[in-house]
Parts: sequence; C-alpha cells; structure tokens
Amino acid sequence: MVYVLNDNKVKKALKTGDISPGIYTSIPSPTIIELAGLAGFEWIRLDWAHAPFDLFAIEHFIRAAEVHGIIPFIRLELDEQKIANVLESGVMGVIVPDIETAADAQAVVNAVKFSPVGNRGMFSSPRKSGYGEIKGEDFKKWTNEEVMIGIQIENLQAIENLDEILNVEGIDMILSGRGDLSNALGVPGQRNHQLVLEAEEKIFEKALKKGRAISPQLDSTDENLNEVVKEWQEKGAKIITFGHDSSIIKHAFSKIISKIKP
Repeated sequence: MVYVLNDNKVKKALKTGDISPGIYTSIPSPTIIELAGLAGFEWIRLDWAHAPFDLFAIEHFIRAAEVHGIIPFIRLELDEQKIANVLESGVMGVIVPDIETAADAQAVVNAVKFSPVGNRGMFSSPRKSGYGEIKGEDFKKWTNEEVMIGIQIENLQAIENLDEILNVEGIDMILSGRGDLSNALGVPGQRNHQLVLEAEEKIFEKALKKGRAISPQLDSTDENLNEVVKEWQEKGAKIITFGHDSSIIKHAFSKIISKIKP
C-alpha cells in the first residue's frame, strides 16, 4: 500500500477565494467529527483548550476526520510537547490562544514548523508520516507547506503588540476571542458589545493588511446567517467558524421542544 499525504483544502480555499466552513468540537466523540464531515464542513477544530480530551482520543478523532475528508485542526495551549504530539498524530492546523507578544507567536511557529521556518524536532516514524513510510525530507516539506498556524488575539496587551505579532513569519491565520476580549474591555460576557466589536474589527483589519487570513466565529442559529456570511466575505474572511458542537446540538434540541411545547 502506498501512503499519501493529503493536501490542506483550507489552504486551497485561501488561494481560490472560496469559503471554508468549519466548527469547534468539545464533545469527546469521533461521531461528531464524522457527522460534520458528512454534512459538508471542510474542517473541524478540536477544542482541547476547553474540552476533556486526551491524546489517545485525539488520535481517534483525527482518524474519523481523515475517513470523512474533513481537515483536523486543534486549539491548545502553547506547549511544545503537546503540539508535537498532536502534529505527529495528524492534525493539519494548530490554533493557540492567549498570544500576547511576538515572542509568543514565534514560539508557536518554532513548535509547529521544521527548519528553516521553525525548529520543531524530527521524529522518524510518526503516525502522520505513515509510521515512517514518508521520507523525513518529504514529510518536512509537506509539513511546512500544508500545516497551518493560527493564533488568537484576545486581550489588551496582544492588541498593543499586534503589529509586532503580525510581523512574525509563518502565521497563517488570526482569530479573536470575543469572550476574553469582553472581559479585558470591562464588559464581561457581552460578546456583541460595541467595544468588543470595534476591537475585533481592528484586529482583523490589521491582519488582512499583513496578508494573514482571518477566521470569525458566527452564530449558526442566526436567522440572517446568509447575509452575515456575505458581509464577512466582503470584509475578506474565507475561513469561517460556525460555533461549537454542543451549542448547535442544544439549539436543535430546544427547537424541537419549542415546537411540541409552545
């Protein structure tokens, strides 16, 4: 059997200008990932930052994603060892929250990419290389070309250092974090407060000017979702997050109950 490394369809979407839709998952089940893939989502972001996952489960989630043609991303803390573990298992995108300085951003790049982009260590037979079927040189080239890096800008220090952060080479995507931004701006929990929206707009505008992709998170239950998506497209967004699996499922359940118990 010939083992082949697949291209990152999210990176392709950035080049073609198409929307690449995805969701977060915090429910520890491969079934959620399979359902997302069958529905037509192009990527799924494993939310290890807020979910009860472990490395054994994450590897099974990645297998489910590969079977159903959905690109596996993961959100996790800035931990070099954990990042190496999930990359060797097969994630194709790493999202790190709470980035505050250019040094933080560079540390993410160093952990994800091989030289000359970063300084990640080389393991001879990780799962993602077919346990060594892919030669180290080819695996290194594929990783540096196809694995994506995203960082979240979610506090005042990060906004203050944004220009320096955006100058770090190797960052593909910028995300905000409205929950943390609202707390930092003194309006905790008010994700749609004007101060939060203005801060996010500033973050995304600067990111786009620097040639970085942006990934807004939209409310998939919004009755005007089509219009909202078009607005974000016009702003330059291509990688769009449509919420968390738990929130989506909860909304679907509530909608059923509201119909039978008005």
